[in-house]
Amino acid sequence: MREVFAFIPYVFRTTMRARMRSLLTLLGASLAMMLFAFVRTVDDGVATLADRADQPVLVVFQDSRFCPLTSDLPMRYERDILAVDGVEAVLPTLVFINSCRSNLDLVTLHGVTKNDLDRLYELDIVGGTVQDWQNRNDGALVGERLAARRNLKPGDPFRISEIGMDVHVSGIVRSTFAGVANLAFVHLDQLSLARDKQGAATQFLVKVKDGLDPEAVAEAIDARFRTDEARTDTKNMQAFVAAAVGEITEVVEFARWLGYLAVLVVALVLANTVFISAESRIGEMAVLETVGMTKSRLMGLIALEGTGLGLAGGVIGTGLVVGLLMIWPLTLGVEGYGIDMEPTVTVVLQSLLAAFGIGVCASIVPAFAVARRPLALGVKAD
Repeated sequence: MREVFAFIPYVFRTTMRARMRSLLTLLGASLAMMLFAFVRTVDDGVATLADRADQPVLVVFQDSRFCPLTSDLPMRYERDILAVDGVEAVLPTLVFINSCRSNLDLVTLHGVTKNDLDRLYELDIVGGTVQDWQNRNDGALVGERLAARRNLKPGDPFRISEIGMDVHVSGIVRSTFAGVANLAFVHLDQLSLARDKQGAATQFLVKVKDGLDPEAVAEAIDARFRTDEARTDTKNMQAFVAAAVGEITEVVEFARWLGYLAVLVVALVLANTVFISAESRIGEMAVLETVGMTKSRLMGLIALEGTGLGLAGGVIGTGLVVGLLMIWPLTLGVEGYGIDMEPTVTVVLQSLLAAFGIGVCASIVPAFAVARRPLALGVKAD
């Protein structure tokens, strides 16, 4: 193996003999790995959102709503929900999102009462203070992804033009709770006035007591309001998020197959390039074999060329995806929940491993073709 690696400069020079062919192959491999890395990043974002939604929390929405903006529940429901057996805490929330459809500029506001925020959410303060938010009527606690996309920092003004509302960024927060990174917490009274929704809530977040069945509590809540002015539809947080992003999940599953197809296509293109390169050097390889290089080492040279092109394409393609998403944070918003396009170390390693596998697989056929060719034919070709 050491002898094969000693031939890396030689492999590089042979690759550059047909520069245009090698560069086009490298470009194709890079584009394919960009697609693969991006699809894996989206897939990972969906999985991360689902994991963060695994909380002992119920979401109470109005029945038959088709968008969070169409859910209107009376604030008096809070007392009735607290009276249900198994309920530990209730947080009434008024929600505003700038679009119910899938979009890349998600802005979600949660209007909550200032003394009840910590009943449901466990927040880590990245900048600013919760006290400043509690003391100001126009304060807002902004999730770190939303702050990064809008270039916000503590003390900045933030105007939500869709409802003509101005807020002051009191703090930047992060949490393991689903969706927090892409929303802003504002005071319930302020958002109620801006949306003309006094006395109404979009949803109630319900914390269930430890050891109790959330499904049974959800059924009890819906049964309590079955004949009230607004019927409710209660789901656990994980089921609610899964329903909200269900269509996007199907699209991501389809895109995943496109990523695999791109990898397969570039493997065939790379195999063709390596095969043509090997065939154009029949005589040269015969000379190397004549001076003592074994068939296995010749196969190693071919494999080194294919693996090098595959890995180079993987590094370039994955690096471009990581770099672009770090410079321009991207979030796909669906019904108030954001799927963060944030490449992780796992995604990078998977992409590089796929690129290495492409190079190895693409080199198998050309390498065996070289190994099976009799020396006499190679010398004759020279």
